[in-house]
Amino acid sequence: MAAWAVPVVVGVLNAPAIQAQSPQAAAQSAPAVAAKFEVASIKPCKVEDSGGGGRGKKGGGGGGGGISWSPGRFHWECGSVYNFIRDAYLSYPDGKPWTADTREEPSSDARGLSGRGCAGCGRGLPPISDRLFRQPLTGGPDWVNSDRYTIDAKAESPASPEMMRGPMMQALLEDRFKLKIHRENRVIPVYELRVAPGGPKLQASSDSSCFAFDPSKLPPRPVPGQAVPRFCGMVMMQKGKAEFVGTTLGGLCRNLSNLFDRGVIDKTGTAGLFDIRLDAERVVLTPDDLPADPPADGRPAPPMETDHPATFKSFQTAVSKIGLKLEPAQGSGVFLVIDHVERPSAN
Repeated sequence: MAAWAVPVVVGVLNAPAIQAQSPQAAAQSAPAVAAKFEVASIKPCKVEDSGGGGRGKKGGGGGGGGISWSPGRFHWECGSVYNFIRDAYLSYPDGKPWTADTREEPSSDARGLSGRGCAGCGRGLPPISDRLFRQPLTGGPDWVNSDRYTIDAKAESPASPEMMRGPMMQALLEDRFKLKIHRENRVIPVYELRVAPGGPKLQASSDSSCFAFDPSKLPPRPVPGQAVPRFCGMVMMQKGKAEFVGTTLGGLCRNLSNLFDRGVIDKTGTAGLFDIRLDAERVVLTPDDLPADPPADGRPAPPMETDHPATFKSFQTAVSKIGLKLEPAQGSGVFLVIDHVERPSAN
């Protein structure tokens, strides 16, 4: 059985973004308060010299090096401008903590949301869909993907990691990289998850069904014969079965979006945490089905290879057994476009 903790910040499909749920409106609004770093150092670097990149680096992803912070100080090691933009304008557009999608509210202190190495695990979801986060940026020169920079910045007073990674990074990019960016909205195909006639047949998640993820408070390793602890938001898949533990229906939609050729929007209007088991013939999880590591140049990972129509049809049948339905529809796609960017000014 393949198992991993979700939600994850980076998606696995390099496809147009969807504006799936109301929290994503935050990705289009301007910060309420102008916030800037007092001083910032930006130095060119080479990713092979940084030890960064790839998975497992704190806050990195996409070959983007490591991110760390303390009250009022921020460090991003050897990141691409491509990833700076995605983080600042998509993950933390308003400098707000992520809303909880599991049992634990996100931390807004200096440790940050992924300060212990697990972005999103047990600490809520970003205000944008995986597809929006992983979208290809258009309009910029090739060097926004290939050039790397290490940023060391200091705020005038203590600031939250969300403010430093969002509005304050936006201001830094616009000042030092002369970045100008805009968003375009387009109509794109999506799937909608709705309640079927007769109502949903969902099993509510109990306090004993899963643990909120906290690397510093992991449950004891199970002894032989004892059940393996399950973390809220975990997805467990094997041939013919998919289990979603301690998840909202919005969380279910995010995971299904990774398996289909379109994003899935939660239109059920059903709140709460559920333990969901789906019997679907097209559960795809062999090692070859899993998403590849992002390329070293900071671009999104290639799409996961799967038979999308067959997979959708299989899950369409599976969700009908729990009183839900999946239907093709039209949604609003939000696309980021770079109008202007320059290599950074000197320190």
